[in-house]
Amino acid sequence: MVLTATQRALAAPVPAPPARHRRKRATVGCAALVAGVLAGTGMSAPPAEAASVQRSAAAVTGPGTIFVANAGGSNGAGGTGLGSVSVYRPGATGNARPEVVITAGVNGPNDLAFDPSGNLWVSDGGSGTVVEYSRAELAKASPVPTVTISPATGTGGIAFWPSGDLWVGSNKGVVVEFTKGQLGESGSPVPKVTITAPAQCSLASDRSGDLWVGNMGPNVSEWAKAQLAKSGSQGPRVTIFSTSLNSPCRPAFDSAGDLWAANYNGDTVVEFAKAQLAKSGSLAPRVTVTPKPFLSNPADVSFDLTGDLWVTDPGNESVVELSKAQLAKSGSPAPAKAIDGPATGLNWPWSIAIEP
Repeated sequence: MVLTATQRALAAPVPAPPARHRRKRATVGCAALVAGVLAGTGMSAPPAEAASVQRSAAAVTGPGTIFVANAGGSNGAGGTGLGSVSVYRPGATGNARPEVVITAGVNGPNDLAFDPSGNLWVSDGGSGTVVEYSRAELAKASPVPTVTISPATGTGGIAFWPSGDLWVGSNKGVVVEFTKGQLGESGSPVPKVTITAPAQCSLASDRSGDLWVGNMGPNVSEWAKAQLAKSGSQGPRVTIFSTSLNSPCRPAFDSAGDLWAANYNGDTVVEFAKAQLAKSGSLAPRVTVTPKPFLSNPADVSFDLTGDLWVTDPGNESVVELSKAQLAKSGSPAPAKAIDGPATGLNWPWSIAIEP
């Protein structure tokens, strides 16, 4: 997909899909783009409007809770349309209303990740920051950031190592590492490591500590943990090409170490077995799933505690769940569940994280 000059100018652009895919609110793509431009100028949501999307009761939080980053647009739940994070109960389905909508500190979120302590971090392209919401804040009705990091390189995908170190991608062609100690307070710390890499859509770390990068091209690349020990311009150890990869965004790993990715421009979810990831090459995925009704520009995937896969679907403004059994072989199954409808407030749902 060719990005416009305006999109390329955004700190961390979230591409809009072709018009033929938009199903419910035809103006969402343009509105999301306008919201991103406003976010880049530092304009934020009016406090009174932001408050209107908050629930009065304390937010539900705990294992299996679903967090969805809304990139922006006109919000069906009455929000401001400048980006938010919606929180749903474990196993939510249908026209489910979010338990809480996080707006404080969020302008144009493009990635979510939990650190090893269970705190939620949001990469916010609208403000060029990475913000933390502690576990204690997530239990409140109106969570506010506890730490705000402002990388000089900008923000993109984020991923944590088990040590608590944070990797942050950027559309400036680098990936940077911040140590756990640097994340204890707000500021603009100097990265411990800076690695030259292509502009990224998002990041994921496997069990070995290798870093995988999904981008808006037909490949997924891996930097081995040993390559990440010091700054440099070393290329990836492994690059997986495939005619079945079409703008894969953040990859995710299942319990067996197999890699899954959503194809933003392909309307499919694909899996490469762990054994296929050992060396570079042009590969056919072991499994290709094309849910029916079709996905429209799926952007992110995340596994829950049962091994089911959740997929954000910006083009349809929904989030769908594929059961572990549906992932066992290629096919076109109907999603096991879908969070979909005007009460959900989903508004260009871009990234998803399931609380561990």
